[in-house]
Amino acid sequence: MGITGIFESWRCFGKNPMLATRVLLDTAVLPSNPVRYVLELEKEGYLEDTRTLAAGTAMLYSIAFTVAYSFIYMTYGLLWI
Repeated sequence: MGITGIFESWRCFGKNPMLATRVLLDTAVLPSNPVRYVLELEKEGYLEDTRTLAAGTAMLYSIAFTVAYSFIYMTYGLLWI
């Protein structure tokens, strides 16, 4: 799982965010069989493992949350009151 694997997982997230989110939830939150999504992932063109996809999706969500929170925090006095 290198930086290229993370970028590949973000590319897969861009193609099918619902599938990437389901893989993240099933891998991290609900311990289940991650092989269940292998055929769907191969059909989407993603060749890495499901753990890399789950880690990349979690990183993408945390970056998006941090940016949204920072935007609201920095513009609170100007736009929101």
